[in-house]
Amino acid sequence: MPLFSRLIVLLTFVAGNALAADISNPRSLIFVGDRTENVIDVISVDSNEVVYRIETSIHPDHIVVTPFAPILIYTNIDAKKLVFYDLENQRERNTYDLSVVPRHVVLDTTGARIGISDDMDGGFVLVNIYSYELEFSLPDFPASADVLFDPNDVDIYYSNQETGSIGVLNMLTKETYETEVNYEPGQVLTPPSRSLDGRYIYVGNESTGEVYGMNAYSGAIFKTFNIGGTVARPYTTPEGVFLYMMDKENGRLVTIAQQGFTEYSDTSFGQGIDLVTVGRFDRLNLFTSSEHPQWYIYDNIKKTVVETGEFSGIPISALGSADGKLAYVALGDSAELAIVDLEKGSLEYVPATNNGSGSFALGLSNNVCH
Repeated sequence: MPLFSRLIVLLTFVAGNALAADISNPRSLIFVGDRTENVIDVISVDSNEVVYRIETSIHPDHIVVTPFAPILIYTNIDAKKLVFYDLENQRERNTYDLSVVPRHVVLDTTGARIGISDDMDGGFVLVNIYSYELEFSLPDFPASADVLFDPNDVDIYYSNQETGSIGVLNMLTKETYETEVNYEPGQVLTPPSRSLDGRYIYVGNESTGEVYGMNAYSGAIFKTFNIGGTVARPYTTPEGVFLYMMDKENGRLVTIAQQGFTEYSDTSFGQGIDLVTVGRFDRLNLFTSSEHPQWYIYDNIKKTVVETGEFSGIPISALGSADGKLAYVALGDSAELAIVDLEKGSLEYVPATNNGSGSFALGLSNNVCH
């Protein structure tokens, strides 16, 4: 069926069935915000169809959903607002004016809190999802992109480019501690990632091509990996076996076995790669880019690309299903969601949004350490 016809079917379905849809269980749903309009399409992971369209009061620049409660949160950058949406009753419940521009919004490991940061002007806000409240704000927090929650639900890690440091914010005391990794004016540090157990923290340096490994308990840098080029944010796999380090400039992928930190593979297959979705048993992985539509399925056992293709648009985000069988890819310039079966190597599309994706969330994902 042509895309235009599918969109007509989508809009007809949404208009006729919106009131009857049950969207109270986030674990069975995908949420895609329109790039320009004030709408969020809700997709069922069972039927791969849009089952509801949320009309928002302001544009949803970021979407966060907790898998354990019928609550959706979206933020707007220009208005500096955060909105709680009640999925069970299908209505907006609370709206807050933020003290920080919400350029980066991250859910914690328990699904109970959200960390909001700004990599331009700085500042930090911690949001409690279940109480529908802002816990605290730190206006003097360093300029930082995505923060990283530790599984102990006490520490929050961040990258401070100005001081060339990996920082730790203690949620109980609201104090910060920093470990310098490299001081170089104008450098660009990636957001931090962690090992599955939270013992190791990784930060890439896009300016030097290095990735730093920090022991979370001692705060010491125990390893520096020289990857070269422009490194993407490091990624640790859901099973906790591998650390992926990608050179966007030269298309290099270095895989490290975290048990002993020995090199597992070193290969090259695609420039601009910065989005990773890992399949079951850390084997079949989707690598794609926020710069171009090319995608690759990489086999960790064969250590080679086994399938490749092009999306209908350029990805803004990629998330894995809870069972690791599927990868969901939101496209910024195409009004559909891409679904890749990692084991079959197949690709299908679900019509969603009117103008392409501007925000994206999966109710339950296997992306846990990034």
